[in-house]
Amino acid sequence: MKVFVIDFSKDNSLIEICRRNNNVVEYEQKDGAMAYSKTREFMPDIIVVNYSEKPSHGRITSQKINQRKMTSHIPIYFIDGSNTEDEKIKGFGIPLTRKALEKILLDIHP
Repeated sequence: MKVFVIDFSKDNSLIEICRRNNNVVEYEQKDGAMAYSKTREFMPDIIVVNYSEKPSHGRITSQKINQRKMTSHIPIYFIDGSNTEDEKIKGFGIPLTRKALEKILLDIHP
């Protein structure tokens, strides 16, 4: 499975979770515009966004990716957000815990 991770935190643990089970992982940790461009080139099966830090950056970037016709079908999972942030992604994103993400990645690619 191809997984694209958007993570503006300094913690790489989410990237490591996504790399398990031989998933191919591309990521962006500094620039929303770069993440937007990279998703077009990489065309992932899923997008995972860590929005524990700088949640608006991850949300806005993901919303733009979702609005682009060629990437609008890609599921976007938001990890480690607050309930308030979860409300803001309704309609284009799915809030998850890390444990739920691990299960999804395992179920899709055992």
